[in-house]
Amino acid sequence: MRTNVRLLAYRLLRKYEKEKFLDREDVDSVLSVLNDRDRRFLKELVWGVMRKEELLDWYINQLLRNPDIPPAVRVALRMGVYQLLFMDGVPDYAAVSETVKLVKNENFKKLVNAVLRRVKSVPPPSDLHLVYSHPKWLVDYWRSFLPEEVVLRIMEWYQKPLPTVLRVNSLVTTREEVIEILSKEGTEAIYGKHSPFSVVIKKLGVPLNDSKVITEGLATVQGESSQIVPLLMDLEPNMKVLDTCSAPGGKTTFIAELMKDKGEILATDVSMERLQLVEKHVRRLKLSSVKIKLADAERLTEFIQDEFDRILVDAPCSSLGTARNHPEVLRRAKKEEFKELSEKQFRILSQSWKLLKKGGILLYSTCTITKEENTEVIKAFAEQTPDVEVIDLRKRLEDYGVEGLWDGFGFLMLPDETLTPFYVSALKKTG
Repeated sequence: MRTNVRLLAYRLLRKYEKEKFLDREDVDSVLSVLNDRDRRFLKELVWGVMRKEELLDWYINQLLRNPDIPPAVRVALRMGVYQLLFMDGVPDYAAVSETVKLVKNENFKKLVNAVLRRVKSVPPPSDLHLVYSHPKWLVDYWRSFLPEEVVLRIMEWYQKPLPTVLRVNSLVTTREEVIEILSKEGTEAIYGKHSPFSVVIKKLGVPLNDSKVITEGLATVQGESSQIVPLLMDLEPNMKVLDTCSAPGGKTTFIAELMKDKGEILATDVSMERLQLVEKHVRRLKLSSVKIKLADAERLTEFIQDEFDRILVDAPCSSLGTARNHPEVLRRAKKEEFKELSEKQFRILSQSWKLLKKGGILLYSTCTITKEENTEVIKAFAEQTPDVEVIDLRKRLEDYGVEGLWDGFGFLMLPDETLTPFYVSALKKTG
């Protein structure tokens, strides 16, 4: 039984190694044919190997005369080393023998066997980027503008799985009712500690896509950091709100719920395919206040001539804050792209500002940890725009139990059990 699970994990990790990306639909299709025990095993093995790639490769390379081995062999070795060092429930003999079976090249079977039998004798590394399995250049970059304890906190939490969090649809139900329904379906859930609308899944029974809370529009899968963003917009019913980069629609639909589905919300995106995801969420939640429009946020005023009370710019970014669910973002990141993205973000911000009413609030957010895309974008915009007032968000975020860093322009949320790093900045139009 375990051999088949390992083979499925191996195929997923080979795909990840080739593409540096793992499609969650591919993972879900594999998980759907497994029982609960095997699902847990596969998820821990696959995500564990992706999270600890640098560390696993370091251990492997300590035992190789020539680290230039075929990718297929290296993937198998990563799986074996991860099981030996980090999966206490797996017997050593099983980790070794089953990994060797994955290797088709007879010339490498002995090498894999030898490396795995010796790996526990290798003293652990002392370099922090290896201990926490992050690219060295990225750790050095973070250290250039973040306190050491913050860098350590980010890396430590990035080693831990992120629980699934739901946002309860307050228009039709409560957290108590959602938890009760989930319990009847065999799912254990508790209140989230940050968003007053959040429910944290502790143990899954029925797959969420089949759960009544999803199929009947009682809740939406949305992380707590993402839920915090609309809560900072001071929304009221009957406002006109623009969500400029709205897909896939989690924040858009939460805005509608917070406004009691009264008012006008315009959700735009540059991709019609992605806008269809927004539309799907809107239909599932039976919301009537959301309208959808195809528009390039960098040229927004060419598509929209209206004015809005509130605008959300959830800007496209390098997504480094999503690494707990998407470890690949750490390896795909390139420092030169941070500047390119910041220029795009500045254009979106400038265009959006022109559509904001006097006295209105624009909330800028990213799910990344770079100074170029966060502090420097807002600082440059505030310095070049005379009618901008930066709103201090510290007290608001403290009220939600969110810890982080205030830079004078925005707030970087720091990770914990259910939070991932997000940067938020609230700007008021004064004239």
